Amino acid sequence: MIIGTVRPEEAQAYDSHAGYHSFRMDETQEPYGSFEIFFMDRWPDGGKREEAWPALMPGWYWWPCSPGCLPDSDPTGPFAYSQQAHHDADEWSPDYDD
Repeated sequence: MIIGTVRPEEAQAYDSHAGYHSFRMDETQEPYGSFEIFFMDRWPDGGKREEAWPALMPGWYWWPCSPGCLPDSDPTGPFAYSQQAHHDADEWSPDYDD
């Protein structure tokens, strides 16, 4: 997220791509693996995010992760919109065909 362009409360409203998605192969569009897109501002229990990842700014993030499993890496982001996080994670998605 570029600081000053979108306030966290505005960015959180743009959640059209929140949740789990499959990566796509570049040529065949075949799905493989999965990733999660989520908004990071506070932990669900109300705790501050700074306690776990002090360097993370509020915004949209993605990480390789299957439902019910621990993530495979640290989150990538922040992005101002969930669609930007989705595109960064999977540029071959059919959502981004010209």
